[in-house]
Formats: sequence, structure tokens, C-alpha cells
Amino acid sequence: MVAPLALLLAACQTPISMRDSTSDATPNALIHESSPYLRQHAYNPVDWKPWSEAVWEEARAKDKLVIVSIGYSACHWCHVMEHETFEDSAAAAFMNEHFISIKVDREERPDVDGVYMTAVQLMTQRGGWPLNAICLPDGRPIYGGTYFPRERWLQALGSILKTRAEKPERVLEYAEQLTAGVQQAELVDVPPLEGAKAWGTPDAFGPADAQLLDDGIDRWRQLWDARWGGNDRAPKFPIPTNLDFLLHYGTVRNDQAALDHTLNTLLHMERGGIHDHIGGGFARYSVDEKWHIPHFEKMLYDNAQLAGTFARAWQAFPEARASDRAALRRVALGIVDFVRREWSHSSGGFYSALDADSEGVEGKYYVWTAEELRAILTEEEYRLCEQAYAVDGKSAWDEYESEATANVLMKWSSDKSIATSLDREPEALRRELELVHAKLRAVRTERVGPGLDDKILTAWTALMVSGLTTTGTIFNRTEDIDRARQALDFILDTQRRADGRLQHVYHESTGPRIDGMLDDYGSTIAACLDFYQATFETRYALAAAELAEQAIADFYDKARGTFWFQRMSGEALFARKQENDDSVVPSANAQMARNLFRLSYLFNRPDWRVMGDRMLAGAMNRVDYWPSATHWAGLLLWRTEPHREVVMTGDKESIAAARRSLQSTFRPQILYAGGTDEALPALEHRQLGGLNIFVCEDGACELPVTSAEEALQAVAVRRR
Repeated sequence: MVAPLALLLAACQTPISMRDSTSDATPNALIHESSPYLRQHAYNPVDWKPWSEAVWEEARAKDKLVIVSIGYSACHWCHVMEHETFEDSAAAAFMNEHFISIKVDREERPDVDGVYMTAVQLMTQRGGWPLNAICLPDGRPIYGGTYFPRERWLQALGSILKTRAEKPERVLEYAEQLTAGVQQAELVDVPPLEGAKAWGTPDAFGPADAQLLDDGIDRWRQLWDARWGGNDRAPKFPIPTNLDFLLHYGTVRNDQAALDHTLNTLLHMERGGIHDHIGGGFARYSVDEKWHIPHFEKMLYDNAQLAGTFARAWQAFPEARASDRAALRRVALGIVDFVRREWSHSSGGFYSALDADSEGVEGKYYVWTAEELRAILTEEEYRLCEQAYAVDGKSAWDEYESEATANVLMKWSSDKSIATSLDREPEALRRELELVHAKLRAVRTERVGPGLDDKILTAWTALMVSGLTTTGTIFNRTEDIDRARQALDFILDTQRRADGRLQHVYHESTGPRIDGMLDDYGSTIAACLDFYQATFETRYALAAAELAEQAIADFYDKARGTFWFQRMSGEALFARKQENDDSVVPSANAQMARNLFRLSYLFNRPDWRVMGDRMLAGAMNRVDYWPSATHWAGLLLWRTEPHREVVMTGDKESIAAARRSLQSTFRPQILYAGGTDEALPALEHRQLGGLNIFVCEDGACELPVTSAEEALQAVAVRRR
């Protein structure tokens, strides 16, 4: 589908003359936007406009092609293309004369980004940002790519204009084909209600489905990097959904290799340069297989999920080496401290990202020369830092834009090995390094910092609620639970409209805006359920059910049996899209299927479990490679392995103590409910006086026990 038009464009390329760029101090229409990414382009000579129906009406009225350029504030290559091309007066003049140009913040409009990204991937077999699509006046794309050098960009634009003028019918045909491809991408074939399987029952999924999991893991493990962890490739992304699934699978199926790989991956990530040892948190990915040189942007969604992943790993490996467990705990709490310190807003929400660049140089804020370290630290501290982080040795960054040797600090051995080499105990090494880190952090804050994206996204804030809930529960940190509650209340009280619908984005200059999308609902419902299970505060379970009802009303396609990413009665794009593949965040449909499964027990809604089961079956039919479907795979584990529902009633103090005891061990196959009233169907007729713990399987409960110890014996289940 792609090649014929691509070849035609190549044959029609017309050189564009080059001349020096000049600055233009007159802002374009982006000056009025709250998005930091859009405001970054407000003084480009390109006549950028924000996405709106009015702009598309203008394009149709003038019959002009439209450039849709998508990126985000922390994107390094977005900055490069802006500087090379969009700040160039000759390039801008050409774009302004022949095109209408729209700038889109992909984080504000993931629905827009999703359809155009799919189109570009179909055209080029690759994706990324900046994402640039050339579209007909009705929005259908006809050409696209990611980063373009200036000359190639202008040649492509000239070729497209020439092709449209000379062969308009060929362009229209291509647009139709491409649109059809986008509409079919990621769709799942959900089986009918009437079939061989009794949807929503314990036997809906059986041994053949469990074998599908095992087969997928067996194929996947061939790609694991046994040395550095993760997949055997570069660049390397920390994919929390993959790591969480491997923890879940390895624990439930007693797969020690899966558990060992997970621990190895997490420990190498902790030691790596991708981990900000000085300030906490993780960069988006590393460009090498060793986790050493990061792409330095920090994203809330990564760190929100990784806080929970590292905490769960700490809990899942009670017999691991003490120094390794300490590292897992330190990383989880380091992420939390970083997010609370640098990304907290007074509203309760969390900021979105930090840029990769500062002073126009990628990573400048984070790297250190030996001379800088010597000037800050005592001689003894410097020697410790030099040896722990291989300063001017393995940690040197050869490609950094500086004459002096710069270092991306990385520990190239385990804490135990480093401590032994320095004739110290691991705990003593940790205390000494914390003092070094504090000194370096104080000096680093005086540097010109990377740009902060200060918009607040509902879905990402909800992910952070889940992360904080996990660290608060596992490490018994009431401050994390309190901060999670504050953020969740912000979503429910500020980002939820009077009609019950969520808003997608918040900025202090504009307040809530943009209709919520499926990921906002999926992440918020999950956060409500996570928080309810950690506190048994009923209002959050009720809120989860209310949001699920709203999502079903607005996004669920009864004919297809799945959810669309955008509200069905909302703005119409050139194609409607689902989100079924997991990536750095769980797919929105996988989130909803898992949410419906959990809610079905709390609210006695077998119809919700049927919906989730059918979605899961459809996803299984189209996926044969689990790294792209690990959130789905986790639900399949729930449906093919024994699980328990544990319901606790009685007085608040006894319930809280029992809950802490039961949740002190990693048990991924248990759903918890509890409270002192019967506001939830799961609690009806179970308030018997005193502490009572009901251990149930698919709603069928044993006689209640009156102590956590007895409940722990009852939840010890064997595989089917």
C-alpha cells in the first residue's frame, strides 16, 4: 500500500533553495496555549495553529494540505527539528504559503497522536517523535515520518504538492487505503456471547489457555538478555507491565527463571545510568544494552509504574541478598521522594515530565566531570565516588558534547561487590554514598535545570496514585497513602465534571479541559480499586464503579464487545481507534478488562466479568508475543489459576491489622474487600460482630475465621 506513492514522491522531488534563517519576534497562535510543548513553538516563524475544528474548516475552505506535527515538551529530537527547520525563515515561508500547519501535544491529545502514529507506522514501518503527517483537508494522511532534516523535509513537501497537483486521483486512492488500514489496526475479534465457553464462569478459560501463556513465555525467554537484563537489544526501555507480569507469572507458576530474570533486570536498572542516583527516578530509556547512557527525559508514567514495580519486587524476593533487597526498596522510595519533591502541584496532581535537554545540550544537567566532583567532595568522598561509580572509567560518556570527560554515573557491580572491594559493609557504603548524593544534589540544583512540563494528566496522575498506594502499603508509609489520597481526590473532585465524566488535562492557568479518554478512565478506576484495597475506604470503590458505568456508556461498543479510545459521541477524527497493545503503559482496553474483573466481585456484577472475559479472549486471538500483551496476560493468569477473594468485616482497628498481615507477602492472586458497613455488595450479610475474615473462591465462601493467621492458611492454594 505504501510503496507506490512513496516511489512517486521520490521521483517528483523538487529542491528548495536554502538561505539563512532570521528570527521573528511575533508570536503565532500557540502563544495562548497552556501546553509547554505548544508554547515552545509560539515564536517559530511557522504560522502554527493549535488543533481545532476551526482550523480544519479553514483547510477545507481553502482546499489546502495540512501539516500535523506532533511531539511533547521533553522530546530531544523535537527540539532538534524545531531548531533546524521550524525556526528557519525560508522553511517557514514555504510551509506558510502552501500548507496549514497544526502543532499537537501528544500528551494532551493521545487520540490524535494514536491515529496519526498508526498511519505513519503503516507507511514507514517505524514510529516516534516528532511525528509529522501531511494530510488532506479532511484530515486523512497521505505522507508522514518522524524526524526530518531541513532539506529532506522541504523536498518532501515540494514533492507532495507536485504529486497532488499532477495525480490527485492517486493521492485520494492512497488516502482511502491508508485510512482503512488505520481503522483496522489493533482491532480485536471478540467472540460472541453464545458460544462454547461460559463467559464469566470459573471454567471460561482452561488448560489450553494456560498453555498459551507458557508457550508465549518460552518464546519470549529466547530474547532475554542474560547479562544485563531486559530484552537482548538496544535501546532498552524499562517496561513496567512486562516486569510486573513476570513477577506475577513467576510467583504463581513457580517459574524460577522468570523470577531470576526479573530480579536481574531490576538490579541492573538500579545500578545503571538510566537511574538518577543523585536525584531519584528513571529516564525514559537507555541507548545501549547496559542501561548506561540514557535518553535523559524523565516521564511521570515511567516513574509512577516503576515505584510500584520495585516495591512489589522487594516483597516478592524475601530470600534475596539483603543488599539487593535494600537496593529495590531504596529505588522505590527514591522515585516517590523525587516525584513528591519535584513534580507535586498544590492541586494534588503531578506534573508530566522533565526535558532531556538543558542549555540546549542533552544530559548536561545530569553529567559530571572528575574536576567538578573533586571541587564538591572531600578527597575521601571523591575516592569513594570514583570507585563506586567508575568515574572517568566505564562511566565516561565518550559522545558527550564537551572537551572534558563527562560521566553518567553508573555502578558496574552489585552493592555487595563494591562494598567488598572497598572493605566496607553494604549498609555502611549506602550511608556514605547518601552523603555524597546529598552534596551533589545540592550543587546540581544550582545548574540550569531541564524544562518542566507543568501540565497535569489525569491518567498519569492516576498511575502515580497506584504507585504511591503500593509503596505506602508494602513499606507501611502513611505519608505515601496520604499523598495518594490527595491525588485521587484531585481527580475525583476536580477532574470529574458534574455529569460524571472525566477531563483529560489540568493546568493551573486553565483548570480542567479536554474530554477524558479511555486511558483516563482505565487508570483512574484501577487507582480507585488499588486505593480501596489498601484502605477499605468505601467511597473509592463506589467511585470506581461509577466511572466504569460512565466508561461503558461513552466508550463501549456493544456490537464489537470492546472499548474505543475516544468517546463515541466526541470529536470525530479521520479514523476511530482502539488501544489493545501494551507498551510503556498498559493498553486502555486491557486496563478496562482487568478493572471489570475486579469490580465484578466487589459489586456482584457477573455481566462485567463477561465483558472482560470476551475482551480477553479477543486479545488472545490476535496476540502471540506476550511482551506486547503482558497486561492482558496478567488477567489470563487470574482466569486460569486459582485465586481468592478475602473479605474482612468487624471494627476498623482489627480489620486494618488483619489487612496489613495478609498484604505483607506478595500474593498476586488475591482480591481484598472489607469495611464496617454493607455499602458494597461484597460486604452484605457479613457483619457478624467482631473480626470475621471470609476466604472465598468465585463468590463461594468458607466459614469465616477470626484471625489473620487462620486466613493465611486458607489462602494457600495449589494450582489447578
